[in-house]
Amino acid sequence: MRLLPALILALLPLPCSALTISYDVRTPRPTNHQFEISVELRDVQGESVDLAMPAWTPGYYKIQDHARNVRGFSAACPDDGTPLEFRKTDKQTWRIGTAGRKNVIATYRVFAHQLSATGADLTDEHAYFHGAWIFMYVVGSVGEPVTLRLHPLPGWKTATGLEPGPDADTWTAADYDVLIDCPVEMGAFDMPEFQAGGVTHRVMIHGEPRCDVKAMVEDIRKIVDAQIAIFGPPPYRHYTFLLHFPRWGSGGLEHLNSTSIVVNGEEQGDRNRYLRFLFIVSHEFFHLWNVKRIRPEQLGPFDYTKEVLTRNLWVHEGFTTYYGWLAMQRAGVIDRKQYAGFVEEDVRNLLSRTGRKVTSPEMASWDTWLGPDDPENIEVSYYTSGHLLGLLLDIEIRRRSGGAKSLDDVMRLSWEKSKTRGYPGDDFLAIVNEASGGDFAEFFRKYVSGTDEFPYAAVLPAAGLQYEAKDEGAESDPGFETHGLAEDLVRISRVHDDSPAGEAGFDAGDILLAAEGKRLRAGTFWNFVHSKKPGEKIAFLIFRGERAFEKTVTLRERRKVTHFVRLVEKPDEAQKKLQDGWLK
Repeated sequence: MRLLPALILALLPLPCSALTISYDVRTPRPTNHQFEISVELRDVQGESVDLAMPAWTPGYYKIQDHARNVRGFSAACPDDGTPLEFRKTDKQTWRIGTAGRKNVIATYRVFAHQLSATGADLTDEHAYFHGAWIFMYVVGSVGEPVTLRLHPLPGWKTATGLEPGPDADTWTAADYDVLIDCPVEMGAFDMPEFQAGGVTHRVMIHGEPRCDVKAMVEDIRKIVDAQIAIFGPPPYRHYTFLLHFPRWGSGGLEHLNSTSIVVNGEEQGDRNRYLRFLFIVSHEFFHLWNVKRIRPEQLGPFDYTKEVLTRNLWVHEGFTTYYGWLAMQRAGVIDRKQYAGFVEEDVRNLLSRTGRKVTSPEMASWDTWLGPDDPENIEVSYYTSGHLLGLLLDIEIRRRSGGAKSLDDVMRLSWEKSKTRGYPGDDFLAIVNEASGGDFAEFFRKYVSGTDEFPYAAVLPAAGLQYEAKDEGAESDPGFETHGLAEDLVRISRVHDDSPAGEAGFDAGDILLAAEGKRLRAGTFWNFVHSKKPGEKIAFLIFRGERAFEKTVTLRERRKVTHFVRLVEKPDEAQKKLQDGWLK
């Protein structure tokens, strides 16, 4: 059979684009806090090419509009320097006309002076950045490999999770997603190493934490070992902890083979603060599995132009909080009593939030991008609620299966299901049921999709934990919350719905100046209120804006309840067996 010429041509392989993308980062004047960036594109196809700045940073679920810090954008042909025309097509995209040229170079500056776990900071001490802050991407070509050329100042070293390239100070990434997933630190720093799971782990230390650094690195190694024990051989060739210790900050951001953490270095001499720092390390390290690899399909590859929604951040942040503390206990960094204390702290935190009664954990996950104006009324932390859901699920799975299954099995199965493109939709219940061999639909209905109070008293005893809500008596309550201002003034921060203060017309922002002819002070205000009996009235002199007037509230009775989570002093054999299988 003869083929028509057009059909023959259709069957032949078409020439493909050989677009190459390379970035160049310079810091000629660190004190102006502006990175100088160039993006060179070779073998561009078409009459134009679009470059865009991400609107957000993966792992930090807030619109940041990184384009806001771009300065002095220009474009040219790198072969002869001919300027190329460009225009912005939306808030974050620059369209460059190629004028028939195959090669294009765009240059711009980015202001960066935010030393935070999710930020970028250029000073005379260091150059630190997350790629989402400074790197534009080629629209439609985020899957292409990229090369990065850095220019550290004299005396500076480089720490990053990127792969080294063929030349000094050259780095490579499989694609744009990987490029911006590897934060970079250039500066003078120490970087001890340790081995775990047959892999090198580097600990970059910028600043001077007030703790024994050698002991800190050893504690980190123990935590890493405890987490690798859950999943098996690590899914990376090397791992880098980027640790900054200024005089402020507390937070971290996860990446595929690194993490960036910024905490107050002066606080690390305090044991409690030091343990909370190690928790951040543990939390962020666990993220290399949970959310970087274990994820719903919508969380990668990313859409950098807008919010990416999921109902399962209570899993990916909350379970990571659960395993953050659990790994510290399994590693021997904290003991069982200390571990129970950190669980108790989050139980108290969650039960103090009225938002838990109106917003479910999955809805908190979905709405995290919004930022309501009255968060104290409706928000619930998916970190805290997810932590406690992970705890309760783990114990309940172990109880129902006689110790044969656990949340560890759920996490391992979810990793298997995520290895190609993420598990389908937000159906984490299906994974829990498959891994555990049970049916947790009712659990999810009540506590994940619903707002029922968590069943601490029903579930925790199986693991040798005792939950108690202790009624410590009645106290007088006006129905509002306060905080102190300058000069020790008392300001109402929140008025509870259906409270005496709400019914009497008190408002958030009111400044309470005096009562009973005496000035009120923040430090002694609640002692004054609690000295009164329920049913008594207090007439307050109030400032509201520019007005001063008097308003009276009738105090109601409020039961003071304190929540405790403690180890059972004499666990029975079943409790001891489950607890040992869980915590060892």
